[in-house]
Amino acid sequence: MSRSATLQRGKILVPAILLVLVGALVASLFMATPRKPPAPLGASAGVTGGLARINGVIPAEADGGMPAAASAALASPPAEGLHRVRLLVELTALEEGGLAYDPSGYSVSGLGAGMWKALWFSPAPAGVPQGQSINATLVFELPDRAIDLTLELPGGPGLSLGAAHHRGRG
Repeated sequence: MSRSATLQRGKILVPAILLVLVGALVASLFMATPRKPPAPLGASAGVTGGLARINGVIPAEADGGMPAAASAALASPPAEGLHRVRLLVELTALEEGGLAYDPSGYSVSGLGAGMWKALWFSPAPAGVPQGQSINATLVFELPDRAIDLTLELPGGPGLSLGAAHHRGRG
């Protein structure tokens, strides 16, 4: 094969590969499921069996308020670039069958940053009868620079955490 034929093939192949990559990126953007906007901080959102509301987003460093029966995950300080946040969540059972509270069904997500599970929670999983409420505390370790943080709820749109808990926004 001559050198000019190789150059000619390269002139066609490189743009074709770039075109395919750009096409795949555009297609993935159009086919992605739109994210449900979370309820604003302080508002209620529906969960399976009732409603949930965040009553507090408290940086653990602000008041030193770590749970008395801390888990091994909370024994050491957070890693560099992370901070711990306590979420005070009120769950109210509205439906006849009540509400099943299982902390493993709750996580925090950030825009383009990932998803985090609770390091510690109280109370333990429980059923909440119709008309009753339960106050749950969930402790998460979150990146200092994560944006648009949302508490993901089972069967609901999520609850915004706001930005007041960040310590390293600079």
